[in-house]
Amino acid sequence: MSENNAKKFIISGVLTVLAGLMLIGTSVIAVDPFFHYHAPLKDFPYIVDDQVDMNPGLAAHMDYDSVLLGSSMTVAFDTDRFYDDMGLKTQKLSYNGAYPKDQAIILDKIFKAKGDNVKEVFLGIDELNYSGDINRTKFTPTDYIYDDNPFNDVKYIFNKTVFLDYVIRPLFDRTDASEWNMIYKPWWQPMHYNLANVRLYYAPAEEIIDETPTEAYIEGIEANLDANIIPYIEEHSNTRYTIFYPPYSILYWYDAKRQGQIDKIVAKYEYMTERLLEYDNVEVYFFQNDEDIICNFDNYADYTHYSPEVCDYIVDCMSEGRRKVTKDNLQTELESLRKLAYDYDYDSIDL
Repeated sequence: MSENNAKKFIISGVLTVLAGLMLIGTSVIAVDPFFHYHAPLKDFPYIVDDQVDMNPGLAAHMDYDSVLLGSSMTVAFDTDRFYDDMGLKTQKLSYNGAYPKDQAIILDKIFKAKGDNVKEVFLGIDELNYSGDINRTKFTPTDYIYDDNPFNDVKYIFNKTVFLDYVIRPLFDRTDASEWNMIYKPWWQPMHYNLANVRLYYAPAEEIIDETPTEAYIEGIEANLDANIIPYIEEHSNTRYTIFYPPYSILYWYDAKRQGQIDKIVAKYEYMTERLLEYDNVEVYFFQNDEDIICNFDNYADYTHYSPEVCDYIVDCMSEGRRKVTKDNLQTELESLRKLAYDYDYDSIDL
């Protein structure tokens, strides 16, 4: 190959690479599958399945006036129900296994985007995750998604996985396109909600008594509320915060009984609820002692995750004020839970 031909070959190769990068970059920006720059295009079949990388964009660019936050206990909710029952355009922003810091990070994004236009925050609180380090997150936030540095956006714009899996693939296979009211929905189908399926995922906890002092758990909860939840309640007092504790099945309480944790968990609920009810813009809903829900395994796909029908029931209750706890009835509800957890006939469950 002559020197001139070699130069032409190199130039041609460089131009081809640049053209390819230009195609990838402009396609990613135009479609913006992680909603980093703009709201979704009307007719594009988006696949919404990456909570960590998509939630910030959804918070910034979607049209909503309320949000649903929490762990995997919130992914089966149909957000259309919030509109049907309460007239609220609710955006789901779940993080599987979420810690309080995860909620604080996304709340920053929400209020930066919407300010006082956020009418209501629906927050599912898993007591298990509220006693740890106040800076712990379930997943490390992706720098180019969560920061305000435009220069590291190249990691998104020229990302092969983003381009192939979220821009190209949906164009040829629309079967995985997400329904906006059911983003992040679990894979379980109606036939999976029964005791037989629960058995596949459950083994009784080892009978080892938890010797951690209750006060240690309470101190952790206090620190997390003070650092990651209460500041938003106080700073955005015109926003209503509707807190609910996800109703795990009775097997959750079987494990708690086997490990001597029932009184400690009840104490955690007591402390959290009393703290939250100090604020006029907070309501708390309590489903832990709802026997029709937690003792019926047709509501569960494993020992904690409940069906979409239970999600609908929770929305109905929050809309109508049913299952709401107040300063007046809190002790009654907690004692009902304690009695159920201690006295339930666990031997009757065919494990």
